[in-house]
Amino acid sequence: MKSADLETAIELLSDVAKSGNWLPALPVASKPSSISEALAMQHALVAQLEGNPGGWKVTTDPSTGASMWGVIFEADCFASPAKVASKMYAPLGVEGEIAFRFDRDLPSRCEPYSRSEIEAILTAFPVIEIVSSRFVSYQDTPILDRLVDRMSNGGLVIGEDRPDWRSIDLSKLRVTLTCDGGTILDRIGGHARVDPLLPALDFIRTVQSEKSFKAGEVITTGTFTDLVFGKPGQHFAVEFHDFGHVELTFNNDADRSQK
Repeated sequence: MKSADLETAIELLSDVAKSGNWLPALPVASKPSSISEALAMQHALVAQLEGNPGGWKVTTDPSTGASMWGVIFEADCFASPAKVASKMYAPLGVEGEIAFRFDRDLPSRCEPYSRSEIEAILTAFPVIEIVSSRFVSYQDTPILDRLVDRMSNGGLVIGEDRPDWRSIDLSKLRVTLTCDGGTILDRIGGHARVDPLLPALDFIRTVQSEKSFKAGEVITTGTFTDLVFGKPGQHFAVEFHDFGHVELTFNNDADRSQK
């Protein structure tokens, strides 16, 4: 991509994020052609936006095994039960996930961190990721374009910490998703990687030679419940049985959030 093309994409998405007027699509000349290019564009976009990054949503590209991530802003992190303004988070996507918080700083280093080293400084907890796209149609937007758009992250609703998480088999958790009291999903497991810690490990090892992590930063690691779209006024609850639960209501208020 030429620098002018990148600048056009960043300018468009930056304006959309600030105005709330969603973008139909990126211009053809401004579309990323690879995961690395899309991540570089996202990095430039985040630098333009008003907001303090507090964490990341992460996943693994199934075709290449490459780690992909999207920045989560601190202002979009809410304690459960949460109420958020519907107009801020279209198209109101809901995913039940397991996330991890750094209890201590993790310094940058070239030698890959072992699983045990990383596990030792993390605390796990249940979350609802709010999936929100700055494009008019989430479904019709190419994956790489979504990756530029912070991987379509809108926010995170955070449940209570489980300090004893290392003694729990996270791959076999029973998860229930309800909407307004009606059950949408009830199953055992369901994470694409089986073990939800694996995407976090991949992400940390991918970037650790270039960045350090700070205590308090969070990583959410992908859905157990698939992606469900809500409507204004609806109430969602995710129960990870014997682990924790999270609740979210999409209200119609003009305020950004009510806790």
